[in-house]
Amino acid sequence: MNTVDENTPLVRRIGAVNWDCSVPSDTFFGKATTWTLGPAKWRDRTPYYADILGEDKIEHHDRSLEEYEVEMRYAIDAGIDYFAYCWYDLTPPPGDKSPCAGHLQEITRARQLHVQSQLRGKLSLCAILVTWHPYSDECLRLLADEMKNPWYEKIDGRPLVYMFSETRDVAPRLRSFCREAGVPDPYVVSMINNPPNKCAEKFEKADALCAYGCTDDAPTGSEYAAMAVMRNAVRATAGLPVIPHFSVGWNPIPRIERPNPWARYPERDYASPLSRGEMLDEAAMLRCWIDRNREECPTGHVMVFAWNEFEEGGWICPNVGTDGRPDVSRVRAFREVAEALKTGVFPQKTSSAISA
Repeated sequence: MNTVDENTPLVRRIGAVNWDCSVPSDTFFGKATTWTLGPAKWRDRTPYYADILGEDKIEHHDRSLEEYEVEMRYAIDAGIDYFAYCWYDLTPPPGDKSPCAGHLQEITRARQLHVQSQLRGKLSLCAILVTWHPYSDECLRLLADEMKNPWYEKIDGRPLVYMFSETRDVAPRLRSFCREAGVPDPYVVSMINNPPNKCAEKFEKADALCAYGCTDDAPTGSEYAAMAVMRNAVRATAGLPVIPHFSVGWNPIPRIERPNPWARYPERDYASPLSRGEMLDEAAMLRCWIDRNREECPTGHVMVFAWNEFEEGGWICPNVGTDGRPDVSRVRAFREVAEALKTGVFPQKTSSAISA
């Protein structure tokens, strides 16, 4: 375990999961996501940039760089330091037998715009390799080259890469391509949602553990927040460093009511997405846990679920407000969370609702 100096800030960098499937409805992913969030009752989860075409119909147009930079500025304002993009091949790789085979390149648009933006110096990026995707050698070589850039997130000079969920096959391949490219050995973090003792073989090549999301059953937001923090303690028992995980919610009811081709969820009661007060409560619990477990959290990073998992109930990105304008209340609420996690100073909070 790395030794952490007592003067080192406990939390220095906050990343957020970015799984951007906001693509036009004539695509595989766009057809599913616009249908799932089409009903008017889900406008509080509909991204602000969506086109509202009717009471139960939305569309996502192909956004320009200028439009995407508006979203990047919202993330910067929220106190997010980097996006962790779910990273896929730019062209369909051979051997992909998933329900999404031949379509994953559709959802690489956001991170391609990110690297073109001059805001990349203020909002860096890194990869989440979703390891049931059969990454081609070319994709991993391109990722190794991307890691050379100053806007690629690093830990002590080592490029940061998350792997959800297995590391044993993909990690050695990526490390090999990094050596070929003259890139420092990547800092590989295995995202394990389940207790690590049940899947130790999946992270045997990892440098640290984290999670993509907290999918535990909890009837209220307060209980869910406590559960999310507790999961960090469980991961810490595996004997590897931990990048603490913070969740703003888990509630996939839109996908239960209107299923998509690639995911299924149990029908049960889900807690509502966390309010401002509940997020601050979770942040206070997490900061306390990090303070008591400094040696297990040596990197100063926190990973958040999520920037834009609207359908799964974890989002910070502005949604469509009741007046049709962007509702930035979650951005403002998370900015308080980010500042509190980094400084240890917590504002007055309410647990009833997010206040704009």
